[in-house]
Amino acid sequence: MTAPKRAMPTAQKRILQAAMEVFSDSGFYKATVRDICLKASVNVAAIHYYFGSKEKLYEAVVKQSLGLSETGAEQLKAFGEGQGPEQALAGFIRTFLFEILDQSKTVYGGKLMAWELNQPTDAFDMIISDIIRPNHERLCAIVASLLGAGAGDDLVKKCVFSIVGQCLHYRYGRPVIAQLHPAQGFDAGSFDTIAEHITRFSLGALRQIADEMNHEE
Repeated sequence: MTAPKRAMPTAQKRILQAAMEVFSDSGFYKATVRDICLKASVNVAAIHYYFGSKEKLYEAVVKQSLGLSETGAEQLKAFGEGQGPEQALAGFIRTFLFEILDQSKTVYGGKLMAWELNQPTDAFDMIISDIIRPNHERLCAIVASLLGAGAGDDLVKKCVFSIVGQCLHYRYGRPVIAQLHPAQGFDAGSFDTIAEHITRFSLGALRQIADEMNHEE
């Protein structure tokens, strides 16, 4: 029987929230422990007590703001297990889309990722290995199953990037979308509609590619 998780102390929660704000505004290198502690209303020693160092605190912030929620992570891990590939793709796209469009997370995550792309820290490798690569590999497996045995790694990779690109457009292109199409909603109901469209569009393209490969044989 799994032991229940211990609740995070209030001071630790305040530090994480303050660190998220400071790191996203200033980046890792310019942010100071003192600024974070002042915003969190804690003693400077609290950083070491709860996290060990500024670097470990930043890693915790990155995981919380750029990583998946526990529910989303478990759902993405399960896709492909006991499901047909089309169902797995639909579930993956829906969960991924909901995760990246959740404003409670992405308001800081987008800024932190921008800092990492311009001024990478040691956490960048962790972002790739722990957050991005596992889900990339899951989606690759789903796409490879849909394309069939004749699909090479390069084709699978390109198709995966195209699917992910559709999802990310609604995240990073949101200000432009709001100007071009003001009626486009960004609530939970709209997320479902967007996910269904991306799934239908992607499945149509994958079926066409698979058919073309079969005719070439």
